[in-house]
Amino acid sequence: MTEKRKPTYDLDAVRAWARSSRFSITGSALRSAAALGFSSPDVVTAIQTIERKHFAKSMTSYADHREWQDVYHVPSEAGLLYVKFRADLVTEFLLLSFKEKSDG
Repeated sequence: MTEKRKPTYDLDAVRAWARSSRFSITGSALRSAAALGFSSPDVVTAIQTIERKHFAKSMTSYADHREWQDVYHVPSEAGLLYVKFRADLVTEFLLLSFKEKSDG
């Protein structure tokens, strides 16, 4: 797995995607969000609050070293969130993780 300190994806494009009918989230991210008390509209709202300063890293996936994923640590009323997404051919982006950021 490779990492870099510059986002792969344009944050404005990600926020626009989250507001669109193409918004797509993995089952595990949806379950993690629900466990924190977030509904799907709440997840979209949280994505709208992401700022460049929340960027943590860009990393390749374990399965495909050509697939880049951006990670953000996003403050919320539920605490600091770990939000990870990647590009997707069908839906533009795919939200992979939406969970409480663990220490470490």
